[in-house]
Amino acid sequence: MADLDHHSPFTLPLPTLTFTLPSLHDGLPLDCRVYHSQPLAPSLPKNLPAQSWQRHAAIVAHPYAPLGGCFDDPVVDIVASTLLRLGFLVMTFNFRGAHGSAGRTSWTAKAERADYMTAVGFVSHYVHFLDPFRRPPTPDSGSGQAPTSETPILLLSGYSYGAMITTQLPSLPTILAPFDTPMCGSPAAEIRLRAQHLAERQNTILASARAAVIDRQSGRSPRKSLGLRIGGDEENRRKSHDSRHSFALEAEEKIRKGVADLMTKARKGQKRRHVSGEGSALHHQGAEDDAVEEKEPHQEPAHDFLLPVPGRTVASPAYLLVSPLQGVITNLATMSFPAPFARAAQKPAIVGKTGAHPGELKPIAQPATLPVEAEEKLVRNPTLAVYGDRDGFVPARKLRQWASRLQEVPDSKFRAHEVSNAGHFWAQGKVAFTMRDAVQTFAEGLLSESHGS
Repeated sequence: MADLDHHSPFTLPLPTLTFTLPSLHDGLPLDCRVYHSQPLAPSLPKNLPAQSWQRHAAIVAHPYAPLGGCFDDPVVDIVASTLLRLGFLVMTFNFRGAHGSAGRTSWTAKAERADYMTAVGFVSHYVHFLDPFRRPPTPDSGSGQAPTSETPILLLSGYSYGAMITTQLPSLPTILAPFDTPMCGSPAAEIRLRAQHLAERQNTILASARAAVIDRQSGRSPRKSLGLRIGGDEENRRKSHDSRHSFALEAEEKIRKGVADLMTKARKGQKRRHVSGEGSALHHQGAEDDAVEEKEPHQEPAHDFLLPVPGRTVASPAYLLVSPLQGVITNLATMSFPAPFARAAQKPAIVGKTGAHPGELKPIAQPATLPVEAEEKLVRNPTLAVYGDRDGFVPARKLRQWASRLQEVPDSKFRAHEVSNAGHFWAQGKVAFTMRDAVQTFAEGLLSESHGS
């Protein structure tokens, strides 16, 4: 896989954030990364307007963990870096059991669907609260968030097993419903509060950095930095393993403290609303409103759940499936190699049959027919499936039949792109570049449609 190694131009930069999230399935911690795009840089190129952050975001899911799949996968790198260069904020995450993460891969994929929905809930709220270059609040704007002329895009994507999980997801409104009024202490509440805390932290840091750039350009003395990013390149500057581990624990503790502070403010705000009958958003209970009113006699306890986020950013969903696995996949049980998705692999993997042995992998369980809601989302929203005609996991004939069926639905927005001579790992010749170009063209079309909406 020489074309796809970490020295290729596809490589992602260091993540802006590295952190964990509790899975909606069982609270299991999932390793996550977020990459900020150029519009969120403290110093913007001259050809980008100051208000260019339009909250476009993408999630890229990795291939099968027991075969070496993780968020460091080279094909994930291609897709994620392409979207990042186009201006998408990008999130990658490890499914349970991937790359040394907690837990283990399930046989039904139910847990992994919840893992993916965890990432969707986080990103949806993170981009809502992330507004580092906001304008001062006005009577009309209220929150002070910069106006946007575009409908934000949330592109849900995956490669191989990650694409299979993407196809199984319910619609975006169904995914986000548990985050509207989650019980305090639940995974959904923790995810939402972590998104808010990290976004507000980045707002402070990026606004400070932008101000320092303006100061330097105007000849004024630079202002004092307000802090360093959580999980960004400051981690890379720590040379020893021990110091990196110490920093990760320190960052996690800061996140926990920030979430606890937000939870306290939320409960105080609910008590005030119970007394006064007034409603307000959790994110309006900020540092400017920390006063605690005296408890009135006979005051009933506040409800133990978070209130909905007023005016939450509503994104337009789209889907990107790279080498999707369709039908009941059985040949994952007959691999002649231990970890075909491992980043260290330097040549295309070969699929071959072997005799049964105690460590043999079992087939992935995928329903022969997807729920109506899961499949309908692929035809009602912009969707691109990219696959090779030499895929060693799923016969091209099956992929063509599946794609044709979805494309023939009236008013379907599903499109397929079959790449000649491409296998499942995109390692033959320059097929990776062909796949990358297809991803780029699709994403550019989404941005163009969003700008015109």
